[in-house]
Amino acid sequence: MGGSNYRSFRQVVLPLLASSSLCWSGLAAAQGEPDPSNPMGPAETERAAEDPQVPQQAPSSSGLGDIVVTAQRRAESLQKVPISITAVTSEALARAGVTDTQSLAVVTPGLQATSVRSAVVPFLRGIGTVNMTAGDEGATAVYVDGVLYSVAAANVFSLNNVERIEVLRGPQGTLFGRNAVGGLLHIITKDPSNRTQGSFEIGIANYETIFGSAYITGGLAPGVAADLAVYTTHQNEGWGRNVFLDVDQHYNRDVAARSKVAVELGTDATATISLDYSLGKSDIGSTRQPLPGRLSTGGVGPVGTIYDSAGEIPPLGRKEQYGVGLRVEWDVGDLAIQTISAYRNHKVDSNLDSDGTPLRVFSIEEEEAVTETFQQELLVNGSVGPVDYTMGLFYFYSLADYGAPIRSEVAATNNIFIDSSMETKSYSAFGQATFNVTDALRLTGGLRYTHDTRQIEGTITSLPGFPTPPGPGAVIGSTDRVPSDVRDRSWGKLTWRGVVDYEFSDDVMVFASISRGFKSGVFSVTAPTSPAVDPETLDAYEGGIKADLFGRTLRLNVSAFYYDYKNIQVTTIGSQGVPVLLNAAAGEFKGVDAELVYVAPVPVGNLQLRASFAVLDGAYESYPGALFYTPLPAGGNIPSIGDASGNTATQAPKFTSSVSFDYTLPLNNGGTAGVTATWAYNDGFFWDAQNRLREPSYNIVNGEVTYTFPDEMWKVRAFARNIFDDERFIYVSTGANGDTGAPAAPRTYGVAISRAF
Repeated sequence: MGGSNYRSFRQVVLPLLASSSLCWSGLAAAQGEPDPSNPMGPAETERAAEDPQVPQQAPSSSGLGDIVVTAQRRAESLQKVPISITAVTSEALARAGVTDTQSLAVVTPGLQATSVRSAVVPFLRGIGTVNMTAGDEGATAVYVDGVLYSVAAANVFSLNNVERIEVLRGPQGTLFGRNAVGGLLHIITKDPSNRTQGSFEIGIANYETIFGSAYITGGLAPGVAADLAVYTTHQNEGWGRNVFLDVDQHYNRDVAARSKVAVELGTDATATISLDYSLGKSDIGSTRQPLPGRLSTGGVGPVGTIYDSAGEIPPLGRKEQYGVGLRVEWDVGDLAIQTISAYRNHKVDSNLDSDGTPLRVFSIEEEEAVTETFQQELLVNGSVGPVDYTMGLFYFYSLADYGAPIRSEVAATNNIFIDSSMETKSYSAFGQATFNVTDALRLTGGLRYTHDTRQIEGTITSLPGFPTPPGPGAVIGSTDRVPSDVRDRSWGKLTWRGVVDYEFSDDVMVFASISRGFKSGVFSVTAPTSPAVDPETLDAYEGGIKADLFGRTLRLNVSAFYYDYKNIQVTTIGSQGVPVLLNAAAGEFKGVDAELVYVAPVPVGNLQLRASFAVLDGAYESYPGALFYTPLPAGGNIPSIGDASGNTATQAPKFTSSVSFDYTLPLNNGGTAGVTATWAYNDGFFWDAQNRLREPSYNIVNGEVTYTFPDEMWKVRAFARNIFDDERFIYVSTGANGDTGAPAAPRTYGVAISRAF
């Protein structure tokens, strides 16, 4: 181990182990030593028996067991919910090499996880919004433990302490909060247990990376349980090099902690307090350079590999977020009542060289965005005769502050400072009821009314170099000069859902649904004097089948859908190089997605095979005012207005698939060996409505080999991701300054050792 790795080990792993040891000592003193005859991992076994919301998967030898999900805000079997859902446990995610939200697409058909300036922007079935600006929310929502993560940059985090992930396709705006037009990703973390137990892992990977995690849970007092999860990674060496500044780029360093305290408030009530904090430094998705074969303004082309650049400002992406939440659950007669209160704070400091060349064409240095949110939800579940119902109220508040100095040596009018803020208030009332017509036939209907108000304030002032007026600090634009009814907007919308489902048997169910999704209108803090874009609406028609076949050894879930999408919100790069929001007119999306899980009979050990695919046809039905760009021979692009009607929608690959196998083999010495491999394929997609910039097809292959010691407490693993080192981009941008891209990760590999107690 080299000197830099040793320093990283001291900085990262030793504090991690120390904090784990301190927590372990405290909890062990409160609860007593663990029973060595019952060694367990991080609480999965106990909670699977105690908590009906935990996925319960039977051993392979006895077929597939139920996975219990909360897609309809109550605990139900995955196979009984009339929604297209991918539900993956933490163990399956780890074996597939999915360690953060950016890599979820590997195991989820129809999901694109684009990385934009250190933010994750999910697209489900082609529905999403490249919303890197503060205060805007995506068309596909991200929730953690029932709390909406509305800031795109907040959606980049490791999947440590995760119990499971539920990916719901199609509009979910009836029962879930805001802007779940394309669907939502719901990340459910572990709840604390009264039994003292835990685990830790440390590992090392290429690019001089050290990583580690720890989890511990136990009882603090009668009726009080707590847990603590910590995670950290430190990548010393970047994937590439900035040849102009002679520094590494494309690196990731972060530390995160999450804790819950669950308190029993009597026999029928529980309060759970949660706290989390994370700090990340990464320029992944932010550092870019001209695409291969393209020239930026000034005639400068790419240098080195796709992982290199020659930008004139140092790469920087610093994300800090923290939050506190309170969930109270209690039973009142036949009613199950839940309230969720949550406050979140997210801050991003970043540098951006949009052209990735030594020439200062357009750059933002020391950009700052701070977003505070508060949400409150009341949820009631109950039954009246053959009717099961859910109803609730939801309130959401957001304040997004943005400040960015923009500088250019090429376009003098780009030397400006943007200072703006946007306030959002949202109120919703919703309800859904399921009528059990017979034991096999169910009818479901739901309504939600949402009222949103947004107000923007901001000024654009000149920086040195701006041609007129002379001198810095002069006001170029201000919302004070905009009519009040333009800078203060409100929208109201009724969304709905109707479903019929029928069970042919306990193992075969079919369903058909119709639903409407709504994404609120919004201002752009990067262009505060521009009018707000109109709300999106999406009408979805879907039918599917869910079946467990051949003695529950084969699970087959298939869905077909048709979307009518109106007023699509799109992001483009304006004349001054900043993101600008526009409405495309209409789009039409249709397709099929399917998932198959098979427990294969083998003489020795357990073998599980998984396969999934998504076929998508997404196009702009009408988009006459699209912004097109034509490359200039001397570099850069010339903008024009074109008609994108009939063009393929952005981020909408025609075909994606994932195939994996997971095999475990008991050894003669009492230990267990395991091997997992996952192959994800994407046949390519367009980055722009013009259909000029296309990401070619690519393959991602991940693999892992494990050995579990006979005591089932120690485990070692060796892993590799992107084994064949397939080169691709995770973000491509086009504008007047040229076509640029940010690369996805190259091949990474490493080893780790873990212990459960």
